[in-house]
Amino acid sequence: MNKAMTVYPVIVDCLLSNPGIGFTSAPGLMDDIGDVFDNRGEKKEKYKFTQDSRTYNHPDSKVYFCSARWRDIEIAKGVFRWEVLEEKLEYAKSMGCTAVVRCSPYALSEEDDIPEWFRAESPEEPDFPFWRVDPETTRYVEYWSDFIKAFAKKYDGHPVISSIDLTIVGAWGEGGGTEFLEPEAIQRITDAYLDGFKITPLQALLHDPLSMKIITDRKAKVGFRVDCLGDMGGFHGKRWSHMTDFYPQNIQNFKMENAWEKAPILFEACWHMNDWYIQGWDIDYIIQETLKWHISSFNNKGTIVPEPWKDHVKQWLNKMGYRFELRKFTYDAEVESGGNLDVAALWANVGVAPIYNRYPLVLKLTSNNQTYTLYSKEDIREWLPDEDIAWEESFSIPSDVPAGEYRLEIGIETGVQEIGNVKLAIEGNTDGYYEMGKLLIKGDQ
Repeated sequence: MNKAMTVYPVIVDCLLSNPGIGFTSAPGLMDDIGDVFDNRGEKKEKYKFTQDSRTYNHPDSKVYFCSARWRDIEIAKGVFRWEVLEEKLEYAKSMGCTAVVRCSPYALSEEDDIPEWFRAESPEEPDFPFWRVDPETTRYVEYWSDFIKAFAKKYDGHPVISSIDLTIVGAWGEGGGTEFLEPEAIQRITDAYLDGFKITPLQALLHDPLSMKIITDRKAKVGFRVDCLGDMGGFHGKRWSHMTDFYPQNIQNFKMENAWEKAPILFEACWHMNDWYIQGWDIDYIIQETLKWHISSFNNKGTIVPEPWKDHVKQWLNKMGYRFELRKFTYDAEVESGGNLDVAALWANVGVAPIYNRYPLVLKLTSNNQTYTLYSKEDIREWLPDEDIAWEESFSIPSDVPAGEYRLEIGIETGVQEIGNVKLAIEGNTDGYYEMGKLLIKGDQ
């Protein structure tokens, strides 16, 4: 490098709200709310995680859980009202959030039934507690697979969606009764997801061994989700719990221990965090297990975090998902218009998971009245935790860039204005970009 400039950014340890990671948002606790109550209806003193938080008694978030019902979208066979989902995605975007999306085939109540046109074909409900329609004696597998294919065609790669739940059968698509399905049925539904979603990450419930085998046999990029995080003995006393008797064993048994390298790991609270607190369960143990399993996000069901656990949760959030530190940045301080700008950097991902959406790493050249953006070829999805990340690249400076002095800034763009850029764990954030120094572009001699 000629006339190289080296910068050592100042690392910060503050909370960062970033796309696709952290606690899911709690709209009911945001902005100008009145009193705050726990999940049992008891009034609690208000507090915030940071001085400028929008949310009370709960961390701010840039991820929103978005659920839509099959019956509301496919109003006739092959006729879709995608605006039902679009409205939910717009709401997520309006809060500055990406969305974890689940389309559910049905649930337990009458209003959560299968689509009316399908019910007209299948008037008899099965005698099974988690099925509203028998997938083996009806055309459920065919129809649900067709819906998934249409869903993927419409939404794969959508800029607001951070990941998609892979739902097969059972209430809310959570897998109740998969053990009674023929393997071919599970294969067909699973393949519809794997063949349809090539860009948007997927996660599957850690429940059904057959669908998990299909996923691992295909070496598909699918993470997993679990919906009873925190249970330390709430079902069968102290004899059995999800945290000690189900999740650790099945992550291994289903061969999903390395799934986190390519797709997200999501958790949902068993009951509520407040219930864990009242039960006296060990929050540090629960947190450490999730970090060991490479958690990206946690659905706290929009309810409060007990204030005595505030600092525990802060430490959790600073490790959850990805967290990028830029430790050293070297660049050519002077370049010719039409020439090359060489950069070299040392990064670290100090979270427990990579980023799963391919957001571009960019350099921005800004003068008083002009801005030019240079897009890196680097795929930041490959930035795994606990590895040194050495980045070197040469950028072509367009020949029409006028000579002069520019601010050289770096950022990771989501492409959605409301969501904004990925925040880095360094000082100097200005609208999602971080100034590295001055760059002189010289014209023709």
